[in-house]
Amino acid sequence: MTRAATLACTLALAGCAATLAAPPGAVVPEATIAQAVQPGVTTRAALLARLGPATAIRFDNGVEVWRYLTPGPGGDNGKDGQNRQYGEYVIVLDARGVVARARFAPIVYQWLQQK
Repeated sequence: MTRAATLACTLALAGCAATLAAPPGAVVPEATIAQAVQPGVTTRAALLARLGPATAIRFDNGVEVWRYLTPGPGGDNGKDGQNRQYGEYVIVLDARGVVARARFAPIVYQWLQQK
């Protein structure tokens, strides 16, 4: 299968995924992340100092993809935090450790706490 076909299949499957359960982790307000991230300027060290560690994927070529969870627009919209919505902020760091690009999605995950 060619790379283009593989990418197309991956994107199609990702589009089929509805609201997924978010793994536990630090939740940082979107505005805080947006202020800290400037493509071409912000470094890995600056992100760690300002936002703390993120869920990260590291590639052999030195590129890293970092993900921070953000509170969804409804925040804790259920009694006793039973139904929490989260967005995500994804940041791509180039091989030099500088932010190459970033994107924000307001509602990506819905976390239903177990009783």
